[in-house]
Amino acid sequence: MKNFLLTVWYKYKDWRWERKCIKYFGAKPEKIILSAEAFDKLVERINQPPDPAVVERIKELMSRKAPWDDDREI
Repeated sequence: MKNFLLTVWYKYKDWRWERKCIKYFGAKPEKIILSAEAFDKLVERINQPPDPAVVERIKELMSRKAPWDDDREI
């Protein structure tokens, strides 16, 4: 009986999560299915240090003033 109730509870939580995603994003959450080899490659790429040129470009973009940070009053 305990396993049955846990199954019902987790299915309910999954259903609620899908409903929230549909409400806020207009679609169900994406599911990605990877093979073990593809998952290992993905983890390897995530753990690699980023390219220094890309890091510098992101720093440059983040240091720019945003259009809504204008000092003038309307």
